Amino acid sequence: MKSIKDHIMFILPLLAVLIGIEFILIFGRVTKAYEEKLRSDYAIIVSSKKVLTTPYLRSIDSDIESVEAMNKQKIASEVVSNIGKENVDTILKELPHFYRIHLAKYVTVKKLKEIEKELKAIPGMVTVDTFGESYETKRSLFSVVTTLLNIFMTILFLVSILLIIKQMEVWQLAHKERMQIMEIFGAPLMLRSGVLFKMAFVDAIIAALLNLGIFLYVQSKLNNSLLFKYIHADASIFFHVKDFFIWLGVSFIIVIISVLFVAFRASEAIEE
Repeated sequence: MKSIKDHIMFILPLLAVLIGIEFILIFGRVTKAYEEKLRSDYAIIVSSKKVLTTPYLRSIDSDIESVEAMNKQKIASEVVSNIGKENVDTILKELPHFYRIHLAKYVTVKKLKEIEKELKAIPGMVTVDTFGESYETKRSLFSVVTTLLNIFMTILFLVSILLIIKQMEVWQLAHKERMQIMEIFGAPLMLRSGVLFKMAFVDAIIAALLNLGIFLYVQSKLNNSLLFKYIHADASIFFHVKDFFIWLGVSFIIVIISVLFVAFRASEAIEE
């Protein structure tokens, strides 16, 4: 029973690290999908006395994806009503050309201001509306959430690592005599720590499999989630197969560092 408890005390903090890593991966993918939705819905509205084309605007800034001409007739009809056709024609001649400019990616606020400045410098440009305040609010929200998540995950990671090392020390004490005898006969550090590596690697695989089960279960419950419908994605964004190998890689790195750390400390204590 004590042996099972010891393994659980190692698996749980490692599982917490893996869950945290997956949340970071998920948040990155959800953020990317949402940014893509914002990008596709977003457009800079400009008016210009000269005709604007996509190749011309792309030569000014490569982050501009395309330009879409707006219907001047419709704009004129929204501005004025109950006037004769001749007056409408006169207004249409005086009106500048209106365009929606679409960006190739969801750029930073700083980059958006650069694009705005470049557009205003175009000869014949009348107005440029980037809706900067709304854009900056959404961008700032992303930044705050990302920072808070990173801080939380860093704290979780450090606490979990400390718990893993403590459990590794318990295992080291349980096999202390065996490891000391091996050291007396000149066995290298990696060989002396073989039993610790074996137990830790097995538990690391178990933790990764448990994490896989958790996220596959959650993914099955989120197939019809309103969040994914809102960002035009599906539950597959919640888990990728490559994530499992990332968990294994991180688990093994943590195991190697923890075992070597405990083994070095034990070896130094013996020498003293």
